[in-house]
Amino acid sequence: MLSVALAATVFCYTLLQGMAGDHIRGASSQRRYFTLGVQMTNGVNDAVGPELVDQLGQRLPHSFAVATSFDGPPEFSSLALPDGSKRVDMALDMVRGRYFQAVDLRHVLGRVISPAAARANAPVIVINRRCADVLFGSAQAALNRALILHIGGGSSAGPRQVRVIGVIMGSFTGIRAYDEHFRHQPVAWVPLPFPFGLPTLLSVPANLPQAEVRHELDLAWSGLPASVRGVGNHGLVFTQPFSTEPGAVATTTHKLGLYLDLAGAALLLTLANLMAVNFLEALRRRSVHAIERTLGATRAWQLRRVLYRSLLGALVTLVVSGALLVAALVVAQRAIIAMGWFSLMESSWGRVGGVLDWPHLLIPAVALIVAVVLIEVLVHGVLLTREQRASSSMQVSSPRGEQQVGGVILALEFTLAALLAVLAGWGVQYAWRMAHENLGMLQGQRLTLLSTKFNKSYYSMHPDAFAEAVSSAVLAAALRRAIAGIEPHADVAFGPVVGVQFHHDDGNFHNGSGKLEAGQAGIITQKFVASASWLPVGEGHLLAGRNFSRHHPDPHEALIDADVARTLFGSVRAAVGRQVHLKFQVNFQGEPTVFLRVRGVIAPLRLDGPGHAPVASWIQPLQGGDTAARFMGGDILVRPEIPVARDQALLAAVQRVFAKDAPYIEPSGVRSSTQAVSRLDRPQRILATVFGAVAGFGLLIALTGLVVLLRLFLAMRKRVDAIRQALGASPRRQYTGVVVGTLILALAGALLALLFSPWLAQQFALLSGAQVAPFGPATWIALTVLLLAVFLVAHFPAHRAARAEPAESLHEL
Repeated sequence: MLSVALAATVFCYTLLQGMAGDHIRGASSQRRYFTLGVQMTNGVNDAVGPELVDQLGQRLPHSFAVATSFDGPPEFSSLALPDGSKRVDMALDMVRGRYFQAVDLRHVLGRVISPAAARANAPVIVINRRCADVLFGSAQAALNRALILHIGGGSSAGPRQVRVIGVIMGSFTGIRAYDEHFRHQPVAWVPLPFPFGLPTLLSVPANLPQAEVRHELDLAWSGLPASVRGVGNHGLVFTQPFSTEPGAVATTTHKLGLYLDLAGAALLLTLANLMAVNFLEALRRRSVHAIERTLGATRAWQLRRVLYRSLLGALVTLVVSGALLVAALVVAQRAIIAMGWFSLMESSWGRVGGVLDWPHLLIPAVALIVAVVLIEVLVHGVLLTREQRASSSMQVSSPRGEQQVGGVILALEFTLAALLAVLAGWGVQYAWRMAHENLGMLQGQRLTLLSTKFNKSYYSMHPDAFAEAVSSAVLAAALRRAIAGIEPHADVAFGPVVGVQFHHDDGNFHNGSGKLEAGQAGIITQKFVASASWLPVGEGHLLAGRNFSRHHPDPHEALIDADVARTLFGSVRAAVGRQVHLKFQVNFQGEPTVFLRVRGVIAPLRLDGPGHAPVASWIQPLQGGDTAARFMGGDILVRPEIPVARDQALLAAVQRVFAKDAPYIEPSGVRSSTQAVSRLDRPQRILATVFGAVAGFGLLIALTGLVVLLRLFLAMRKRVDAIRQALGASPRRQYTGVVVGTLILALAGALLALLFSPWLAQQFALLSGAQVAPFGPATWIALTVLLLAVFLVAHFPAHRAARAEPAESLHEL
């Protein structure tokens, strides 16, 4: 049990360290990295605007660095020589502020982008060595050379000519979780031209206390102009681990912290069980020790025997622990891989590989096992010393005081077991909820999801294709007609779909971000466009109000999700028919304001998939908002599900539409909604399985410890019970005394656990983000299982003792 508890604890610890690491792969280890945000009245805004970044850079100490990064995956950007002879697809990272000072790279050939160049959007570029080797053959040959930069998605930043000013030679691939995916891929950095608010990196010296960081940030904030601070903002906040997706990473970090706490509790209870078992076993063997000394054994010989036995047990435990730790390493690595591309791309799972090494696994195991051996030897040594000082006559029964000590140990064990059983019950309940989390859509009838993507190669050769394409409304109508030719009764829908990335305006009908306001309340939201059929086809949940009109979509009407409705109006129903206004480019003064009327309220959408927070969203009708929306790829929903045999015909029909009306888009595949949801659920199922296993293991530890300790305690009083029976005690009285006494101790432990339940539930909620009822069904079921186990453990030995002959019981002792 010790080996299993140790392996579970190390497993959870390494995963947590991987998520909560304060370093960035390839960046300087002499600095610490935080996610910087602004504390607002209704929460933290992690989208820090460029003006605030520039102002902070001027007011913070020189050792501090504030920077922003906006990146794009390789399928959207490319670099080419001016003559077109060579081209390379690369991951493009657009940077703002003192980015390269923040990461403090040591191996750079040439120079990096300065803050002034970033502010001026200078036509310069920094590439990594892989990119230089592909285009120029070497890093040295790349310096001061001209390149043509192509950026997908119709960006005004490309194509354009840029000059290479530096080559990064090391393993640095950006501040996102690039290390696992783009470690050997071409990567480039250019100034960030877009005036968007984005997650921001705060970099400070590694030896700087957080209190001093807090002080400097407060000073800088107080020196900012009121126009930069913004109305209703209260100050700066900085959190670890750093991530450009702080909400998703914080959620997963909390979960892993809860796993570690449960595993640690199981390990602590295992250690307590070992010490208690050693103590009770030593008390039980007092008469044996006395007989051995009468026959000539010395205390030194007895101590050596205890030491040899302990060392043998430690050796076996170490071998088993090593095997289990290796298994934990393999399981962790496979679990990370099985989490899928989505979780890996949008969080810091790549950091886990850096902490899954032998020192993190073996050093704690060896230290703990040595400590257990020392404790075992110490317990037996103290009791042997005490016996040596006592009378040399043979002791045939344990003193009453030692039985009372055993009872106290058993009562404490009951309390710890009850607490762990309650935690395990909550854990199982939480794991079940995680594995069956509602995504807000795709939960009902089977659909067909037709995937499309941006055709970067076509756009590179025809940079004006995006501007010349037909409107999204015309394109949607043409796609409906094409799909109807394959399935006449198909209902086709356009709109956001869970699990499709929406971060870079690269699909999923995403059309930017903005701030919705109503009165004094406001919330940062993501804007999407959708057809009227999106809600019924996608199995979305309309909680109040009405859906879009199919025939007369109004661009000034919108759907908002329930979280947005509660933030702005206090309740879901209060939001229907109310007016909100939208501010684009959240962090700038004088931005245009759009007034909208709330037509309906939908359930929150978990667009990142289960386990991630819902995305604050508002949705505009596709035709009504067509002037602001361009179809850039995403999933088209078709109901009912189209048979697999017609998939190729469907793809061909859709391809003909794109080739005619929007050649910068191409179909990429067909899959069922069941397959999509299963793929999304996989990371959550893995986390739920891990959590359920840890919780179940904790309950098993609690029950096992109770069984062992209770049997030892009953064995200690076996002779006393036999003597009482010989003196006339009835079997029923014997049985009742043992069982009732044991249950009273167990009930006392359960009551103590219930006293701690409200505090424990609060800590559980803080770590997991899930509310639990301290006196809910899970609590009572866990305690009932524990008490039933205690009854069964006490029943069988008590029943045998009550039916046994007194002479036989005394003879056994």
